[in-house]
Amino acid sequence: MSDHFSGPAVMDDPAVDITDFYAFPSPERPGNLVLIMNAFPMATAQAFFSDVVTYRFRLRPLTRSAGSFVHGPAEHTIDVRFDDVPEGTSVQKGTVVTSDGRETGFVTGEPLELDGTRVFAGLVSDPFFMDVEATIRTDMSGKLSFGKEGTNTVQLRDVLTIVVEVPIASIRERFNGITLVAAIAETLVTRRGKPIRLERVGRPEIKNVLLANATRDPKGVELRDLYNREDAFALSRAYRPLYESRAEATLAFFDGLDGEVAWAPGTDGRHPLRDLLMGDYLILDLAHSFAPGNFLEIERAALENRPHESAGGRWLDDDILDEMLTLYVNGGRGQRLGDGVDGPTQPASRVFPYVRKANERADLPVPAFVEK
Repeated sequence: MSDHFSGPAVMDDPAVDITDFYAFPSPERPGNLVLIMNAFPMATAQAFFSDVVTYRFRLRPLTRSAGSFVHGPAEHTIDVRFDDVPEGTSVQKGTVVTSDGRETGFVTGEPLELDGTRVFAGLVSDPFFMDVEATIRTDMSGKLSFGKEGTNTVQLRDVLTIVVEVPIASIRERFNGITLVAAIAETLVTRRGKPIRLERVGRPEIKNVLLANATRDPKGVELRDLYNREDAFALSRAYRPLYESRAEATLAFFDGLDGEVAWAPGTDGRHPLRDLLMGDYLILDLAHSFAPGNFLEIERAALENRPHESAGGRWLDDDILDEMLTLYVNGGRGQRLGDGVDGPTQPASRVFPYVRKANERADLPVPAFVEK
């Protein structure tokens, strides 16, 4: 599942388990950027945000270099923190603090707007959609195992969401006019004055697809907990080769699923997608307006050596599994592949907060792959 249950450590504390990350220009208010971090897979009305964790969005400016991207040192952050839940209540108070000095208080369940910043946090319908079991069958069998009609594993489930909408102008000013940006979401705790990263998410399915299968390379170790603690903008030299080796093996596996080679290795033997995907962040161009269906468009443009045509990023209803599967298997140059699941339980709204009302179902079983 996108980033649900993405490592043994986060499964012990669902409040820090980021399930998904979305970033897109506002479809309702041009000139604004929307960032959404969902956490707590299979949340219920009794689920709460952690009062010791910082939920952080990070943005950095990008420049395009050949078929990849280089991020600059400047950074814009948005930190969201929550108070403890008073006994006998179900509402949390929270605070949003941005690196340009904006600070906004709010309560869960109620949209808030102050000085151009809009905030919403609370229980909502999980907007992710995917046939996880079919993906697992593909992984185990080495054959494409998706049907024309798949089963959405996340159907009717809920998550906790944090939606923050901010003006783009202040971000562009901080980045000296650069509009191409990298965006990530992460959860952190501070101990003895030092921040400790618990999890971070850029693109979906990097950990749970690209890095999950420990049998694909000689090291054969669980990498996701280690990867979660890495700074997305500064992978450690000691461990980066482990991530690269696992990614290379998984990408080669996907390329072979249709019996044809779409991604010939470079002269140094590396897969052409490896370095691009190791830059694990959503890529957006803030100079473009909102349009759905452009997940990976900027990345594909770089690979094809052409100008990009969209804001990129990730909209709530983007079919990310189909996009990634098609890119990995045939390079986007053949049949569009997919899992047969084309939309979430409830389609996204085009008005703030964009996410949909919670399903509040208490009768759903735990998926078999989680129990294993």
